[in-house]
Amino acid sequence: MKRLKNTILAKFWSFLALLTILLLNACFGPAKKPVPPLDLSKALVEKKSAEKPKAPVKAAQISRMSVSDFYQLGQRDAALLFDVRPTIFYKMGKIPGAISWPLLAFDRDFKTHEKILKAARKQNQPIVLYCTDLACPDAGNVALKLSARGYDIAVLEGGYEAWKMLTQ
Repeated sequence: MKRLKNTILAKFWSFLALLTILLLNACFGPAKKPVPPLDLSKALVEKKSAEKPKAPVKAAQISRMSVSDFYQLGQRDAALLFDVRPTIFYKMGKIPGAISWPLLAFDRDFKTHEKILKAARKQNQPIVLYCTDLACPDAGNVALKLSARGYDIAVLEGGYEAWKMLTQ
């Protein structure tokens, strides 16, 4: 009985270690090359759909926002904030007011978020994206996709980790 219990416990810890590695890899990926700075000059090329747009959409601007600038906006609820990390990280901790929109769910969830994106643009409310930290490319990738659809985007420098350090 004790041997069976130890075997089950060993399998559980092995499973937990594997799950942790997979979750961390989802955002960070393999660390083979240094992460290049966010290239604001590239525009994302979308696959052409069966429906043609009524008018061409001009790619909008992508900028970086410092944590201190964001903190001032956040105090007034003056920004629309998206957490683009995998959902499990969002559930473990988030910046207050953030809406979860993981990179892998971007295409699936775009229609869901389009109404609030348009409202933010109409009210000149900044749209801010954040990821885990400076090494996480997800915020930059989502920013490129939204920029290609005509939305001005700010990427929070240092992401969740920088915000957490500022607010602790």
